[in-house]
Amino acid sequence: MVKFITAISALLVVSTSAFTPANVPQTSRPDVSLSMTAEKPSKRARVLKHAGKIAGAVASAALMSGGVPPAFASTKKAVEVVETSTCMLETAKQFGAGIGAGVGAAALVGAIFGGESTPEPVAAPAPKVYKQNPNWPKAVSDQSVESVAAPAKQDFLEADPYWDQSNVPVNVYKNKAPFTGKVVSTKRIVGPKATGETCHIVIDHEGDFPYWEGQSWGVIPPGVREKDGKPHSVRLYSIASSRYGDDMSGKTGSLCVRRATYWCPEMKADDPAKKGVCSNFLCDTKAGDEVQMTGPAGKVMLMPEEDPKTDLIMVATGTGIAPYRGFIRRLFTEKTPAGEAYEGTAWLFLGVANSDALLYDDEWQEVKKNYPDNFRLDYALSREQENKKGGKMYIQDKVEEYADEIFTKLDNGAHIYFCGLKGMMPGIQDMLKGVAESKGLDYDEWLKGLKKSKQWHVEVY
Repeated sequence: MVKFITAISALLVVSTSAFTPANVPQTSRPDVSLSMTAEKPSKRARVLKHAGKIAGAVASAALMSGGVPPAFASTKKAVEVVETSTCMLETAKQFGAGIGAGVGAAALVGAIFGGESTPEPVAAPAPKVYKQNPNWPKAVSDQSVESVAAPAKQDFLEADPYWDQSNVPVNVYKNKAPFTGKVVSTKRIVGPKATGETCHIVIDHEGDFPYWEGQSWGVIPPGVREKDGKPHSVRLYSIASSRYGDDMSGKTGSLCVRRATYWCPEMKADDPAKKGVCSNFLCDTKAGDEVQMTGPAGKVMLMPEEDPKTDLIMVATGTGIAPYRGFIRRLFTEKTPAGEAYEGTAWLFLGVANSDALLYDDEWQEVKKNYPDNFRLDYALSREQENKKGGKMYIQDKVEEYADEIFTKLDNGAHIYFCGLKGMMPGIQDMLKGVAESKGLDYDEWLKGLKKSKQWHVEVY
């Protein structure tokens, strides 16, 4: 019995002495900030210190009475009790040292007494694993992409009310003081038979570059112009994601960029001297590369959200699809206030050369499957389809097929958007003018009415 008491006493001494840092008196800890003075520790500090001592002693006593596993259970319980208190880092270290000494001493005594039980290891917290959002474009060539777990709802970047556009951010970052973004991923998103290369580029802005759907980012390519040695000018690109980004964290944004090249018939190859400086820079970026950015720019392509029954007619050629991807993700893919309220029809027209050149088709098909009453999709494939006259199917031809329905929707307040190469607009306007005249309408007056009511949105380049 005497030996038993002696052993307990020794364990208590070991456990409690662990709380006293080497060569530092307990009454003087200027490095610990717990609202305590150097001469007299605060009540909280004293309570936590004694709690640590008790936890160490509890572990030791539990071992003597029931073996090593109960000692670990008692220690864990003591830790759970004390951890409910709010303590600063250094006090936590003192407490942890006491627990460690108690557990170590308990294990030592267990070995001396020849107990058959072995301590169960205390599992370290499992590392947090982030799964890639299924709506993010698939694998990025050979680059790894680390996405962030998305919140349950995308409602933390909203105006109040969500449709209020009075405080839309514009030109937060300017040419002389651009924002530095970091590329998360770059990948080709067209098939091998596409006419040219189009890339989807995700850029991390750490939540410091807010924007709204329909706005553009300016990109300043590195280097200087050959003709005069001055820095390159800003190029604008429509943002191809909602304000929450592809990972829905609110900290990334995406661009849809077609690599601009010039085929030289004499060289029978692309002429590197005539390639697009900025588009090639962006399509060549890799994860971790920095991008100098300005903006966000523009308000002409914003969505009207005050009336959730408003129909949206979106007409695009090529990378002009970018702003509509932001629209559609906001309305159908993400759990946003705008999406939850929306009762209208979003109708997307996309014109490209062939099926391999289609952009984000898998996303559109998924939305169409899930929201058949609110989303419509039509493609104009100029090298695979024919218009009603037997010629190539261009975007204006596809829109004309639904002219009566589109005019009716516009008369009822629908908004129509055009985005893409500026060469698309003459054909579009000629078609609309012809339809208007066939209906006995003055095209110029009709168009003026749409612009006055802000139903007409154009962004071409």
